[in-house]
Amino acid sequence: MIQTEILSVIFCSLILLYASHSDIKTRRVANELWILMIGVGIPLAIYNLFLYGMPFLTRFIFSLSFTWVLAYLLFRFNLFGGADAKSLIGIAVLIPTNPFNSSLIFDPFPFAITTLFNAAIVSAIVLLILLPSMFFHNLVNLDSKEFRENLSLAFIGYKIRIDALTKPKHKNLLRLLHLYEADELDGDAVKRKFILGGIDIDDEEIEGLKNYRAQGKLGEDVWVTLGLPYMLFITVGFFISLFYGNLILHIMYYLFPL
Repeated sequence: MIQTEILSVIFCSLILLYASHSDIKTRRVANELWILMIGVGIPLAIYNLFLYGMPFLTRFIFSLSFTWVLAYLLFRFNLFGGADAKSLIGIAVLIPTNPFNSSLIFDPFPFAITTLFNAAIVSAIVLLILLPSMFFHNLVNLDSKEFRENLSLAFIGYKIRIDALTKPKHKNLLRLLHLYEADELDGDAVKRKFILGGIDIDDEEIEGLKNYRAQGKLGEDVWVTLGLPYMLFITVGFFISLFYGNLILHIMYYLFPL
């Protein structure tokens, strides 16, 4: 591995680890991190272009264009956060192809896309572990009537006291399953609208819930779901890509060996 690739891997690793820490602690990742990634990646790309010529340029353009289009589409369809999309673009600039070539299975995708695929696999595994746990928690803690009435929610979330939402660990790792709004037709009621993927829990949202509760329009509890920062999965997917390769291709190879 040449020195520029070593530098790219080390620098990208540090940025992603810091971004994951920031996302877990505050649910925010500064844009300066991605600007820094691109700011370091472009000079390295120019250097590699002079060193390797058209083969490198072809790989670089393919990596950046493929990743940018997919990340943009995922963001536009609300399947992805802005920081997640920007992190993939930063990876595409810094590391167009896997510098380790650790896998014996040929991977036609840019390294950033392989990182995304691996992140999706890891997040799916985590969900398969957590969702049955939440269902069992609801089965044990809810009375039979409430459990039946909220059967669909029991698989994806659980109830928590409004006052507990103020704790940093809850604000940062949980999301409300519903949007609560005053009912214009019934001044004594609150409309509860299910939001796929949940909504962020911030101070304004908590204050609104407390006001509804004080007015007698809402009970003590609300439904929440786990909102693990996807940046964490991207970082895990990044290291799996480096040292193992594309998980999806490995799964397909073992299921359908040639």
